[in-house]
Amino acid sequence: MRRIGFRAAHVAFEKGGSMRTRSTIFPTVPALTAASLIVMTAFAPSSVRAEGIDLTRARCADFIAMTEGDQSQLSLWLAGYFAGSATRPVLDLEKITAAPAGLTALCTKSPQLPLVGPEARDIFMPPTAP
Repeated sequence: MRRIGFRAAHVAFEKGGSMRTRSTIFPTVPALTAASLIVMTAFAPSSVRAEGIDLTRARCADFIAMTEGDQSQLSLWLAGYFAGSATRPVLDLEKITAAPAGLTALCTKSPQLPLVGPEARDIFMPPTAP
């Protein structure tokens, strides 16, 4: 069987030929992706499905128990959270890089402090003036 390019198949179809275009024969990638996601979530056991995490309940003790990588990722998220709540579109990369060490020092002293609280916020942003 001779293979022809997509353009040739498309031209043959437009001229009334019996060939179909590639897009009518094969589903598009987004359609396949959406279909596979629907099937996977429909048949996934409930224990596998993602659950929300309420970070307002997270404490310093939770932060200290994390791996170094998780601490860095959470620090980046917290920087975005605090900047967003202060409507500041710029993130200070130096503070984000230093944040895990600052949070570890704070959390070692006060393990019951909330991670989404004023003490943790001060690590990422200067305190607000009264």
